[in-house]
Amino acid sequence: MYQDHKRIKVQAQVYRALLLLLGRAGEIVSREDVRKGLWPEVFLVNLDANVNTTMNKLRQVLGDSPENARYIETMPRRGYSFIAAVEFSDRTDTMPLGGVQAATEAAPPQLQRVPISQRLSAVMRMAGFLVAGILLGAVLMFVWFFVQAKNHRASESSRPAAGASRAAQHAGRIRA
Repeated sequence: MYQDHKRIKVQAQVYRALLLLLGRAGEIVSREDVRKGLWPEVFLVNLDANVNTTMNKLRQVLGDSPENARYIETMPRRGYSFIAAVEFSDRTDTMPLGGVQAATEAAPPQLQRVPISQRLSAVMRMAGFLVAGILLGAVLMFVWFFVQAKNHRASESSRPAAGASRAAQHAGRIRA
């Protein structure tokens, strides 16, 4: 976007909100329509806060305010309306918007939204790998302890002659 003939950076969500309102200029865009337009297929717990923040940032960029609205009017409990005159042009370089110009560069690419079902299946796959890793670790530990115990018994079985002779000596002392 351009402001006072200087290029300014605008967050993708804010830009999309502007395009959404411009596309329905003069109409009321409900908060739910804003949510669907900006966060499709995403469940937002704090929808109101996200919508409010985005609209406030858009107003900041436009130099607008809710109290003295020149571009965006808030319709309490209903939504928002772009109230400035909008003219569409065949020009491909810029699009006038009062003292602010929006570049007609391609809109920022939509962030890839991953449906909840795909996210859940990814989480389940990760949980499966975690459980498999834990089970494999447990089996390896069991095998290691089994081998250690077998080696310990083998070393003990090689000493019984010494242990037996001591027992025999001890038994001999008792008899004598």
